[in-house]
Amino acid sequence: MTAPRLSLTLLLAVTSLLSACRSDPAAPTPARADTRLSVTATPTPTEATAAPKLTDLTATYPGGTQPRTLALDKSVPLILVHGLGGWGRDEGLGLRYWGGLLDVQADLRAQGYTVYTASLGPVSSNWDRAAELYAQIKGGCVDYGAAHAQTHGHAQKDTKKCYAGFYPGWDAARPVNLLGHSMGGQTARLLVKLLDDGDAANRASGGLFSGGRAGWVRSVMTVSSPNSGSPAADTLQDAIPMFKNLILAFASSVGGLDPANFVYDFDLNHWGLSRAAGESFTSYNTRVFNSGIWTSRDQAAYDLSVDGSAALNTYVGRSRTTKYFSWETNATSPGLLSGWHYPNLTMNAVLSPIAYPYAWPLKPGLGNISGRSPGGIGYDSSWWANDGIVPNRSMNAPLGQSSAAYTGQLTAPGGWYRLGRVNGYDHVDITGNLSFRDVKAFYRNQAAFLAGQ
Repeated sequence: MTAPRLSLTLLLAVTSLLSACRSDPAAPTPARADTRLSVTATPTPTEATAAPKLTDLTATYPGGTQPRTLALDKSVPLILVHGLGGWGRDEGLGLRYWGGLLDVQADLRAQGYTVYTASLGPVSSNWDRAAELYAQIKGGCVDYGAAHAQTHGHAQKDTKKCYAGFYPGWDAARPVNLLGHSMGGQTARLLVKLLDDGDAANRASGGLFSGGRAGWVRSVMTVSSPNSGSPAADTLQDAIPMFKNLILAFASSVGGLDPANFVYDFDLNHWGLSRAAGESFTSYNTRVFNSGIWTSRDQAAYDLSVDGSAALNTYVGRSRTTKYFSWETNATSPGLLSGWHYPNLTMNAVLSPIAYPYAWPLKPGLGNISGRSPGGIGYDSSWWANDGIVPNRSMNAPLGQSSAAYTGQLTAPGGWYRLGRVNGYDHVDITGNLSFRDVKAFYRNQAAFLAGQ
């Protein structure tokens, strides 16, 4: 299938799914899907917005241009860590999470970098994903920790997840860099915590949980990551239907194949949720989202919520031996009268209904979120700018932690540096996997930046 046909199919399928799963019966019926504006069906007329500045991805090296000569160490492996709903290189029928119809990993390798792509549980918790990421880099079978497994009611180990390892010699003398998109940034930060300190409750399980591995990660870069969570995931009633329908829409759209033939793995064998022989993807998808995993907090919806992220941040803290960097993406513009943030016309139709600032009596969207999280964290206008899923306020250092704008200065372990904002790119644009935007230049620049640290 050609890129235009895939994009149109996805737009049509997901728009109808999202409108159908809105919990508010007063939500408007989506209009025709032949333009991006029309699918953002609004209860009130959209007010005028300020024209957004578009960022040229060929000039997104931090600070715009290389501020000083860097000695690039391309031998330090760069591990790409996908976010929610992501997939590995042997899934997606050739559509890459990193690059879409292009291939970011292959492009970076052609530039001389050592690059690997992780494949983690797409709806699993950051803890389970960090354990999987460790095994994929170092080699061996995944161990989720005995105490953790007992607490949450799943198996401690998964013999189907055993790996030769991207980098078996990995240690403090031979570190790696981690680049995480979306939830992948949270996963990377948790992995660093466990490498450094282990975990007291699971220390008897050894391996990752014994700690003592400070310095194994030179740098973590987060891109569009909800480092302080997203209100879009604050309740299971909102999050689970969104997860289920988005993944099913993707399965129905890629290549125009019957969902029964879709190649995609939820990687939930430790929960007893393997795809049965001959089982259609539709059945598998339904079984996963009707399972007991969602009664636990050991899953993505909780970790991506503002309260879940706050709990994660309290646990993770900040490593003294790793550098942290972050990029924001933004695809909204403020209304000239209200200041509410409206989706740009270029925002993916999947995301626009989440980003839109709905007027009372409808529940606010991200663009005018107000009130508090279930745990009492307050929302104000600083949360309104967003990329369709994540508020910009959440994309840098966790709330309450220090950070500095990167302006070409020397960086230090333990520091967090804000690299900037890519305007006009929504949450999925920056990966290139559904919008088919060419992001090779962006990731070449980030690989060069990390290789110079």
